[in-house]
Amino acid sequence: MIVGLEKAILHILDGMSGITMYSDDLLDVSDASVNNFITTHVEKSYDDPGIRSGEFKENSGILYHIKQYKSGGEEFVEMSKYIAERMYDGIAASEEPESCDVIIAHCVLSEKPVLAVLKCDNKIGFTHRVDHEESGIKNSIINHYAILPALAQRINECAFISLDDMSIKYKGKKRKIDGESMDLIADVLLECVYDISPKESINAITKIAKTVTKEYGGDTIETASKMKEYITENFEEIEYVEPQKVAEKVFEGRPAMQDEFISKIREAEVPEKVELNKYVTKKLSSNIKMVTDIGVEISFPAEFYRDSEHIEIINNDDGTISVRINNIGEITNK
Repeated sequence: MIVGLEKAILHILDGMSGITMYSDDLLDVSDASVNNFITTHVEKSYDDPGIRSGEFKENSGILYHIKQYKSGGEEFVEMSKYIAERMYDGIAASEEPESCDVIIAHCVLSEKPVLAVLKCDNKIGFTHRVDHEESGIKNSIINHYAILPALAQRINECAFISLDDMSIKYKGKKRKIDGESMDLIADVLLECVYDISPKESINAITKIAKTVTKEYGGDTIETASKMKEYITENFEEIEYVEPQKVAEKVFEGRPAMQDEFISKIREAEVPEKVELNKYVTKKLSSNIKMVTDIGVEISFPAEFYRDSEHIEIINNDDGTISVRINNIGEITNK
């Protein structure tokens, strides 16, 4: 994904002191440092596995202002101030006010115009100060109370609005606002409805599959193995993980378990299609990990399960379980 930065602005919101400083001028995106800071965080946040998809409510205030900006009826600076003001309203009404900088950027992601909103929480850091005194130069260490997120850090709250179709991707978190549990980004800023993220969805699918397996007295390791097989066998052909197809694969020939799985999936509000992003691929294609009650851990590829040439799970007469690893060519200490 190539990020092209058209324009950007930064506003300062200090919910601790009640002071806001809205910028009247844009950031210099031709400056290499500024450009690198914003584009790096945009790219990292947009690909975050916790990102959710959403849809604006009809009466969304920000939707109106973005459409005005898109049609030329409102300047970028004016629109960005509305966004910052909405965020400050939520922060100021929160039970735990905070300080942050908000970056609003018009950028191009994969050749598509996108409006990015990055909430950069201020961190307390340390820096040096140089004082010139009568005896000479004195270097000291001081606190700095408005450190922006480092390039290696992830931004916890952000939003991306497509300027083509007004579709939403966002990442947020709940907090107490006016006595209610609300998401600053989804509920206050965007005023949108949303699906749970691919990360949340795949974690729910995995957990529900194990729960159903246990309820019916099945083998949870076998369930995990079949889920991983579903991904590895179809990796190049599918773009989404579909719970219905997972049910058919994992609980093949067991319709009651399939129905229970799908029922629980709907209760958890998991989408019918879950985007196959990097997190989902890694989660479902990683090795199976077995942990014994004596503290021994064994990790192996999913395709080795039930393959006696590599792994044997033996149920002993006394009720204990033995695991035999076969055809080992070499053991390496790690």
